[in-house]
Amino acid sequence: MPDLAAPLARALSLTGSEPRWTHGFHTYPAGLPADATGLLLAQLAEGPVLDPFCGGGTVLVEAQALGRSALGADLSPVAQLVAATRTWRPDPADITAMRSAARRITAAARAEPRPPQDPILQDTAQWFEPHVMAELEALRLGILDAPAQVQGALWCCLSSLLIKVSHRASDTSQRRVEQRRPPGTTAVLFHKKARELGRRIERYVQAVPEGTPAASAALADARTWAPGVTGSALLTSPPYPGVYDYLPLQALRVAWLGLDDTRGRRQEIASRRGFRAERRRALATWRRDSQAWLANMRQALHPGSRGIVIIGDGQVGERHIDALEETVRAAEHAGWHPLASASGERPDPGRRSQRQEHIVLLERP
Repeated sequence: MPDLAAPLARALSLTGSEPRWTHGFHTYPAGLPADATGLLLAQLAEGPVLDPFCGGGTVLVEAQALGRSALGADLSPVAQLVAATRTWRPDPADITAMRSAARRITAAARAEPRPPQDPILQDTAQWFEPHVMAELEALRLGILDAPAQVQGALWCCLSSLLIKVSHRASDTSQRRVEQRRPPGTTAVLFHKKARELGRRIERYVQAVPEGTPAASAALADARTWAPGVTGSALLTSPPYPGVYDYLPLQALRVAWLGLDDTRGRRQEIASRRGFRAERRRALATWRRDSQAWLANMRQALHPGSRGIVIIGDGQVGERHIDALEETVRAAEHAGWHPLASASGERPDPGRRSQRQEHIVLLERP
């Protein structure tokens, strides 16, 4: 059906980063391009949008800006924090309170940095210069004393800079790269991120039509998540088979933000470590997991609703995994009707090469 496939192909061609609203405030592995997300949402019926692999929340932000109810879920507590902050619609007084708290916290961190005493934080010392560790600890303690209604936003600000001030090469790489940061600059960067978040949230609140229900981001498994409302559309990008270990990639953030990712690590779908440990069983498990989450989402949607799935091929050792064929098969087993698809190569920063990616349009009978 070329008329349905054309916008899917167009979305695949959109790879740039869009800085509007809260897009780009916090990096997140394999996030969807904002413009592609908006284009794909335009192909789906009005009403609540579900994203069971919401990651950093791009689908939720774009849906809200269109005046649509948006509900997301993810196994990562970092994803939940980032998505909730990026869709935060506070009163102006709360933004003022966040900025004031950030100023106080930054001043205290510059004046009295404190080496962490918590063994969990001490275990991350290999990734930070000692003075950076001390500033991060002062920032962390300051956030704990901040007003409750702005703590989530402040934690997100801290999260957004953790990889940047570390010796980690990137969000998707555990490779160590020695970096030098002058004393005091980590605390100043935190203040800058808080000011940036305030500006972005103000623009985002203005962009969301009045009366739009607040977005939600749940800490939940896509195979069992119950959104609480019946959706009219599905737009999501599940983990690509064997490409990333999404939960372990967030280990630094989990430690410094005081989060618990134990459950998520056990339940992570299509993890790289799982495919490396036992390839044949991992592929069969991924197929079952794909059918399970697609079946669960089918039950969460109105009859006649449509869903869009963005998925990329996997490469485990010498084994190539055709994600398009596997996803279509899983969708059919789960009771969906495939309507159209588009495929194309897109840059894969992790491998410094191209990866075949696919967009599949489905209909719930």
